[in-house]
Amino acid sequence: MSGLERRSSSAHLGVHVGSGWSVRCHTYPDRPPILSVRAGETHLSLSVTNDAVTSDHVEFAYALLAAVNDYLIECERIRFAVLGDPPEHLAA
Repeated sequence: MSGLERRSSSAHLGVHVGSGWSVRCHTYPDRPPILSVRAGETHLSLSVTNDAVTSDHVEFAYALLAAVNDYLIECERIRFAVLGDPPEHLAA
């Protein structure tokens, strides 16, 4: 590969959510959970590598939770800005 720059693999997935969606966490007594997201015909599953939960996985789950919470707050802000009369936790 002389002269070629080596890059790691990467991907970007953009999903537009309409009315046909589902989100579910599959739990099992003897293996790590699987988070499943479906939007229309697009399906995404998140799970741990090598069936071993590490502190990195827990940190990722907390970061994911925080980002989802931010997403929810922003969606509520926009929705209630259009409808008027925001709920008390959004009124400022």
